[in-house]
Amino acid sequence: MTRQWYRDLFKLGPGPEPFAVTLRTAVAVGIPLIGYFLAGHPLAGVAGGATALFVTLSDTGVSRSARAGTMTMAWLVIVIGGTIGDKFGHTMYAGEAVVLLAALVAGWVSGSHPAIATVARFGALATAAGVGMQIADPHVYYALLAGGVTALAAAFLVRKVFGIPVDRNAMDWHTAMHRALAGADAGPRFAVCYAAAAALALLATSQLGVTNGYWATLTTIMVMRREGVVSFSLIVQYAIGTLVGIPIADFLYHAVHQPIGVAILATAAAALARVGLALNPALGFTAVTVFLLMIVELAHPSTGAGSHMLWTRLYDVGMGCAIALIATLVASIRKRNPDALAESRDAA
Repeated sequence: MTRQWYRDLFKLGPGPEPFAVTLRTAVAVGIPLIGYFLAGHPLAGVAGGATALFVTLSDTGVSRSARAGTMTMAWLVIVIGGTIGDKFGHTMYAGEAVVLLAALVAGWVSGSHPAIATVARFGALATAAGVGMQIADPHVYYALLAGGVTALAAAFLVRKVFGIPVDRNAMDWHTAMHRALAGADAGPRFAVCYAAAAALALLATSQLGVTNGYWATLTTIMVMRREGVVSFSLIVQYAIGTLVGIPIADFLYHAVHQPIGVAILATAAAALARVGLALNPALGFTAVTVFLLMIVELAHPSTGAGSHMLWTRLYDVGMGCAIALIATLVASIRKRNPDALAESRDAA
């Protein structure tokens, strides 16, 4: 991956593409989110809406079949990751172990191809969410399926109506998968640091008794990047966008008293996320954070003071950002060449 992988992955063309992307994401996310919420299954709406968003963000490729294949792969990884996190991560240390393994895989393939790296990261996010939310409503699994269906259907409709692909990035599957299996450009150091940081974030918040502390893990998984100090500004932008999204989500959530209004605003935030990522990573992560916080708050409303969500999320998300930045620096440390060191001593 080049240093410009982010721009290549999320770029948008001129003309109707930004509008098409916004409309497509709103339809894909809104149908399962608002539909399940109106049906009395808010947790299922959260799962369906989030799945639809992340599957939509995985749309890359030069052909219809390549783009559909990448989206389908993301869909399957999200379903599998969420199920594993829910079924096997409900006890202490078991959750950390599950997150560790999922993040290890995501870290290992992070240098192979932007699309594969993104899909694996979404799988790790789904695993951490499954560990933290503990799915109790069987409708959630139907919602996971619905989210993938609406994302693929919206992509197909946009293609038909606008006559343009939403993304034109190339995907050489043979080369990409070979690089993914080999851990190309990532290596064991980053994979281990990435996995350890994600598990540490979950362990730290659970030990401190933070409510819904898995947000720290979600933040670490989203923010930490393989590029390390080479693209440190990009990591900082991810962190800024994530932190800025918290007060915005808190304000919107408490400004709108009707839950259905919150669901609609969350859908709007998701619709703006894809365009935001094309403009600036901080804008994109702000929109994603607003969306995730609002829908999770719908499913699990905070108790106590009105600012409970604001300060709790600032605390654990800030912790997640800090762990991600520290782990990035650790992963970026390189041993000095012994021969070069000897030569410098001789020269001295």
